[in-house]
Amino acid sequence: MKHLATKPVALLAAMWAAGAALPAGCVKDHTTLAPPPAQPNPPPQVASDAGVRVQTLGRLADTYARLSNQLPGPNTAAHRKLMSDAFARLQEILPMLEGPTPGAEFRQQMQVIADAQAELATGPAELSPEPTIDTGLRATRDVLSSIAHAAYYERADLTPLFNQLAVKINELDTVRGPLHQVYVGDAVGITSRVITKMADVLGQRLAEQNGSAGQPTTRPTTPTRTSGG
Repeated sequence: MKHLATKPVALLAAMWAAGAALPAGCVKDHTTLAPPPAQPNPPPQVASDAGVRVQTLGRLADTYARLSNQLPGPNTAAHRKLMSDAFARLQEILPMLEGPTPGAEFRQQMQVIADAQAELATGPAELSPEPTIDTGLRATRDVLSSIAHAAYYERADLTPLFNQLAVKINELDTVRGPLHQVYVGDAVGITSRVITKMADVLGQRLAEQNGSAGQPTTRPTTPTRTSGG
């Protein structure tokens, strides 16, 4: 199945997908994730040393990129497992992009991602993973968009990626089954490209601060996911 091309549009507003269980005997097709907590979860521990942060972030970004290249999964169970792993990696990556002093809104969105990961990892098999995956991806989109507004992340090459991500996540509401898995793979691939660019910006800033702007931090290159067949 070929991936459909994405078209730039403005970023969508954050959406919360919460559904009720269907009557007994019916296949559930709504997430059972609870609404974001009134009190945000405690901030994750992030290394304050910039060098450690950049080095670790580069390694995690590569791992996430390789995982994104495995999507979509060959079947629903494998796809669910891959997305659980993706959300687990995001719980490590996003706090490093945000920095050591995250705000309440960031922590709330991270809780949504954590809940999605837990639901996919341990939730009942009869529960469709699609609404849970969509909710986690929307939270990921919102977190990355918020982080991108930091002065040192403002790069023109991030804008088209966020436009593509907005379109792809919007399309998740229009498809089900195998095609939904393909669109999810596209969306994760786009988030991987955004994360890689942000990690590179942090590496460049560290090099500049150390007086070695001509020698940016390097790390292994992982091919990025592209849409289209």
